Amino acid sequence: MSGSGIGVLVVGAGPTGLTMACELARRGISFRIIDKASAPSDKSKAFGIHARTMEVFENMGLIDSVLDGGNICNGFDIYDRGRPLASLSFSSIESKYPYLLILAQSDTEKVLNERLESYGIKVEREKELLAIDRGADKCRSHVKLPDGSEEIIESAYVSGCDGSHSTVRHILGLEFEGAPYPNYWLLADCDLDWEYPFHHLSAFVHPKGITAYFPLYKNRGRLMFELQDAPVTEEMPDPTLDDVKRLMGEREIKYKSVTDPNWLAYFRLHHRMVERYGDGRIFLSGDAAHIHSPMGGQGMNTGIQDAYNLAWKLALVLEGKSQESLLGSYNAERHPVGEEVVSLTDKATRMAGIQNPVLAAIRNKVVGIASRIDAVQEKLIATLSQVEIHYKESPVVSERWYQPDMAEGYHGYRHDLTAGERVRDYRLKDLSGGEGNLYGLLRNGIHNLLLFTGGDPEDMELDELRKIHVAVAADYEGLVDIHIVAGPKGVPDDYKTMGSVWTDGELHMHKDFGAGRASLFLIRPDGYVGFRNQPASLDDLEEYLQGIFV
Repeated sequence: MSGSGIGVLVVGAGPTGLTMACELARRGISFRIIDKASAPSDKSKAFGIHARTMEVFENMGLIDSVLDGGNICNGFDIYDRGRPLASLSFSSIESKYPYLLILAQSDTEKVLNERLESYGIKVEREKELLAIDRGADKCRSHVKLPDGSEEIIESAYVSGCDGSHSTVRHILGLEFEGAPYPNYWLLADCDLDWEYPFHHLSAFVHPKGITAYFPLYKNRGRLMFELQDAPVTEEMPDPTLDDVKRLMGEREIKYKSVTDPNWLAYFRLHHRMVERYGDGRIFLSGDAAHIHSPMGGQGMNTGIQDAYNLAWKLALVLEGKSQESLLGSYNAERHPVGEEVVSLTDKATRMAGIQNPVLAAIRNKVVGIASRIDAVQEKLIATLSQVEIHYKESPVVSERWYQPDMAEGYHGYRHDLTAGERVRDYRLKDLSGGEGNLYGLLRNGIHNLLLFTGGDPEDMELDELRKIHVAVAADYEGLVDIHIVAGPKGVPDDYKTMGSVWTDGELHMHKDFGAGRASLFLIRPDGYVGFRNQPASLDDLEEYLQGIFV
């Protein structure tokens, strides 16, 4: 039988697919989400939520639920033969979430699923994608139902979030380029009593192989042992707790006890990626598009952010508010991110697994020295936390920034926030002195226009800001919300009736944005700068907006 046409068919109900579904539901887009499994997995699988993903969850309204169920991990330690080699702290992350949150993937999925059901939508389980007929204006997806019959689901687009064995990817005929790593690994989730910090990630390098430790909760953690000289075959029995104890002893990892395992398994790591994140009306996100070493806990975070990037673009196009060309920016923005993650995790895994004693000694020396250099540590942690991701080369970000003479202290405080960069949170005050914050303004799911008055605005610049406010409010209602951000001198009386007006009394935000005079920043729904302009010009802004919106 044929189902009625919808905007998007989401295939896969892991963290990536559920994020896509929640973001589409948030915007009122018609869609269905299917998964061939009969129930969500109860395995912890991925469990590290980095700072940038925490910011995404805040924007989605999920931050309290995530924080309530998670545990904070404050750092990353490296040991050589069980002895300290290097230690990294997450405290330098430029985010309101300067840590790694430990939350089992099953619990993350539960939070996302509860949010989805609050919109009145449920995952359709035991429904397996078989094929997709692609037309000029729609896709016809053949789906196997629990009773063995077939349904055809018509949709404008298909979002493939169906994991490393993606049916959507196979249907597209995209090569999953890459290879498996040569060695197998042993995984064990268990209780530990040992001398190493429970709330830090740990990596133990040893001639017999890498051992990685990931905290789960309390004294429970995940151990992963690289097996250099132990080929794994289908005939081998499952690993045992005795195997875990033996490996820890061989690798000089000091412990008192290791008990109560609930997951013991052999597995193999891969590093693979598609050449592009989709074709025509079909898109790939998450593990369907890229898989890599778990070094640094990047996988789930990257998939969630893939979906977060694509969902608002699909919504605008489906609502007829943007041209279909906007969707091309998804691959342009997210494919380089995936390439970087695969490359960095591959290099880290290979470096940690060096067996040659001379090269291992050099690695240890370099790692030890580098970890004590603040700039190196901050760069590494910023990369791991994904707060450094940017879209400066995107075809849909732009700027017209004419650098004026700046008053003392305005320029170079941190750096000018350029087009394509992520926006941090800031404290603000409303005209009555009430406290607010920038992230609170950006939670509406649409574009937000920030109009900065500058520290000592000239009358002509204030006039231009008035013109911009009136024109955008009239022409882009429901597409762009407008917020005035004033310096310590406040705003003229007529500004006070213009809606969302805030003061940045100590100019922290002005300085970081480089807004020494009247300026504007258009913030995309995903929290990145789409366009910046100084001095603020209505003509410049309209030219950009006309390229985004119909």
